[in-house]
Amino acid sequence: MARYKPDLLLKYYNEVTKSRHLHFGYWEKGEELSLKNLLIAQERYIDHLLLFIPEDVKTVLDVGCGVGGNAIKLKEKGYEVMSLSPDPYQEKVFRENTGGEIPFFLSRFEDFKTDRKFDLVLMAESSQYIDGILLFKKSREVLRDRGYLLVCDFFKIDDIDDSGIAVSGHLHKGFLKQAESDGFIIIKSEDITDRISPTLDFMISLYYDYLIPSFKIVAYALELYIPFFYKITRLLLRKPLKKLLDRSLVNARTFSKYRRYMIYLFQKNA
Repeated sequence: MARYKPDLLLKYYNEVTKSRHLHFGYWEKGEELSLKNLLIAQERYIDHLLLFIPEDVKTVLDVGCGVGGNAIKLKEKGYEVMSLSPDPYQEKVFRENTGGEIPFFLSRFEDFKTDRKFDLVLMAESSQYIDGILLFKKSREVLRDRGYLLVCDFFKIDDIDDSGIAVSGHLHKGFLKQAESDGFIIIKSEDITDRISPTLDFMISLYYDYLIPSFKIVAYALELYIPFFYKITRLLLRKPLKKLLDRSLVNARTFSKYRRYMIYLFQKNA
């Protein structure tokens, strides 16, 4: 099996928030942007997503499952859940959070091998990491006839130059065209950009309140105890790292200009 490296930024985020979720929050209008409310908004997110699951669904493959929050909620609602992620850190935390009661596979979706056919494939902010052609091809492979694909993620708005921001996502029209080409029809959809975009403003505050102070403490420790190493790393990393982090900071207004955060419930044609 190929070895996968953990996502260090997600690891840091999880360590700071202590959340069972790695996805955005689903905010109420005017809600205070605090850590406490982020955790509430993340639970509200999965509760809203569950409303899209059809009544004939019993088995779910949770693709890009994060650290287990969504899988736990699905299991509590009576679904039979199997989860997968290629991140070994997420595997560790997932197994701790679920007590080993939910099957987990350390694998990319594209490489996942199974003889099972699922009623629904769930991708909550994981579709952006999967090639669009392979995403629908693999979904057809693991879904039963007339099975469902539930995607909740953000997409690039077509024909807009977004070179100034470092935010991923499939091209919106291209993603839907690929779905249609591979025999998936849209059963239900919803644009929730305005409800999740406040998470970006909260992340900026997290950056300044937690991440920058952490860097300063580490830098001070290096300067104090390993001054030569401190000088070398400061010279090599300071400007490039700061530039990368600053470019990654996207507020709610900018995000909404360049991205649409959508929920799509697709059904596989026979």
